[in-house]
Amino acid sequence: MEENKRKKKPIFKKWWFWLIVIILIVMVKACSDGGDTSKPASNTTKTNTAAKEAEKVYKIGDNIAAGKINVIINKCSEKSEFKSNNQFIDSVKTEGKFIVVDAKLTNNDSEARTIDTNMFKLIDSKNREFNVYDKVELMTLLGDKYLFLESVNPGMSRAGTFVFEVPKDIKSYSLKVYPGIMFESGTPEVVKLK
Repeated sequence: MEENKRKKKPIFKKWWFWLIVIILIVMVKACSDGGDTSKPASNTTKTNTAAKEAEKVYKIGDNIAAGKINVIINKCSEKSEFKSNNQFIDSVKTEGKFIVVDAKLTNNDSEARTIDTNMFKLIDSKNREFNVYDKVELMTLLGDKYLFLESVNPGMSRAGTFVFEVPKDIKSYSLKVYPGIMFESGTPEVVKLK
């Protein structure tokens, strides 16, 4: 009878036991790498300060390599109204002012990339950040110039206009150019506009 009874394997001979051990080792390793405080904090501060000092600020007309997208800001202007020549579309006005940026974007990646107006943010001298003005009326007035989730093949370019609505009192501002949208976004390049 005892021979018929099945002998139990020790726990360390079961496959699931070793799986749990490996997972625990990986978790402990990940926690210990992330929490390494043996390096002095002053090195981190010096590195961050040096990185900010080394950050290049571009100007209008420069070739800007934002990741795999090359951007050239052609011109920048200010206006208070976009007039409509169509009786079915109203003019677009603001109580502040519109900052209008014309740019050319080239895909230098090996695959198609999606470009969009959300790759741009305007920053004023008070460090306030402004998103692109995305009202349907303005998109309709700008037509093909307004880039909205447009797929661009490798080596191809698109020209577009990006509009920001800001208060009247803004005197100086810069443009942040991101290398992509969503998962492709990263560290932005800065272009001094005014």
